[in-house]
Amino acid sequence: MAKSESSSSGARSYYKKKFDGPLCFCKKRSSMAKAWTDDNPGRRFWLCDSHGFVEWVDKEEQNDWQKQSLLEARGVMDRQREEIKSLQQCVRTTSQQATTGDSTALLLEEGDRLAEEKKKLEIALITAVEKEKLLRQFLGLSWEGFIVITIIIVFIMLKK
Repeated sequence: MAKSESSSSGARSYYKKKFDGPLCFCKKRSSMAKAWTDDNPGRRFWLCDSHGFVEWVDKEEQNDWQKQSLLEARGVMDRQREEIKSLQQCVRTTSQQATTGDSTALLLEEGDRLAEEKKKLEIALITAVEKEKLLRQFLGLSWEGFIVITIIIVFIMLKK
């Protein structure tokens, strides 16, 4: 009933489930666990929370092909977990870039709109300045005309 019986090359320890198992030598109930070591992949055993390994649930050893299959499956699962982590990181990065890209696109669009509005305002300003010049010229000519007509009327009145 020693802990060392569970595995000699322990890359993985175990997966624990809650079941009432046999009593350990310390008189505590053990629970069922599953070993994921290279020597005993997927093999179930009774585990004491205080002392560790109590005994194997399945008394007979696994066949070599069973071990190999379980080890290969574990390797596939490890690679898939790593790929999932990598894809999740890629999704996070892409989401951040998309958010940044959307913000940049919105800012560029707003900048284009403001530039177009600026051009319209510049054209309106130039038009207003030209109208002001025309009005000043008209006002100036009107005063000149008024003065000339007034002088003519005064000369006509003085000659009579």
